[in-house]
Amino acid sequence: MNALTEAALLKAVDSGYLMIEPAPPTGRLVAVVGAGPSGIACAHRLAMLGNDVLLFEARSRERMLQTPPVLDAPDQDEFERLLACGRIRCEYGRKLGENLDLADLYLRHDAVYLGVGLAMARVLGLTGVDAAGLSEAGREVRAVYAGDDLPALPAPQRAIVIGASHGALATALRLKQRGAQDVTLALRHALTPDGAGMQSAREHFVRLRPWVAPLEVLRGEAGAVEAVRFEQTRMLDGRVVDTGGFTELAAHAVFKAVGRAPLAPDPALRRLVREGDRIEIDANFRSALPGIYAGGDCVAPRLEPHEALHHGERAAHAIHADLQA
Repeated sequence: MNALTEAALLKAVDSGYLMIEPAPPTGRLVAVVGAGPSGIACAHRLAMLGNDVLLFEARSRERMLQTPPVLDAPDQDEFERLLACGRIRCEYGRKLGENLDLADLYLRHDAVYLGVGLAMARVLGLTGVDAAGLSEAGREVRAVYAGDDLPALPAPQRAIVIGASHGALATALRLKQRGAQDVTLALRHALTPDGAGMQSAREHFVRLRPWVAPLEVLRGEAGAVEAVRFEQTRMLDGRVVDTGGFTELAAHAVFKAVGRAPLAPDPALRRLVREGDRIEIDANFRSALPGIYAGGDCVAPRLEPHEALHHGERAAHAIHADLQA
């Protein structure tokens, strides 16, 4: 190997586009919907970057086994190793709008990637800039982008902020500053002991509730938020797993801090189809719904398989970057 080739290889490894072994676990869990080329590529790259991935596919496991692999041989081998070690988990026979709810996915995962076909996106009312999405699912969960101001509403007496990012902690601190009496930061894992985040939470009297994963927002008869139901988690073999134990935390408002605010849609993608006939995304595959990304046929119909694979890989890097911001 000459020096130039070696330098290029090292650069590719450092950038994350070429890896021999998965990166150390990040503690983040991403839902990928659709096991077509875009979804498979996204799940594979997210897992190689250190994230846990839950892949949902409408087809049965038997049908998937009969489907030719969409990845090339080296990536397919990596994908199967990631499945074997639990970095990627698959749930078959799960279809959005039937036995899979977008709001539940949003609540339970750090990010969601939609690799579904355009027909499914239309059925769910997700296409266009006015996508119904989470608001129609009946969840009283407000999404706050890292760095954005909170909605101009009276400070709730009790609030829960879901997330482990700097943006989640900043949201909890702003709620306290605005007069919220009781603010809990709920995390799937623990903050670094005696780290800056832990100290900030203590100084501002923000409660920390580590090792819990959100399951459901519980509402009263009038529809107001009353509590959030969580499943307890723990670390096992370098990744966060559910324990089967449950707990509920009272709240009057629930916030989920997500990545960066969307940019203007990519003009190149906008030209591919008619306005409103696909899921609107920005240059980093972020949809109009906070924390939800999309790629493949639902954003640009009639893609060639290699183009859909490229969508999934690029989206994975964008999701990973947002989750680490």
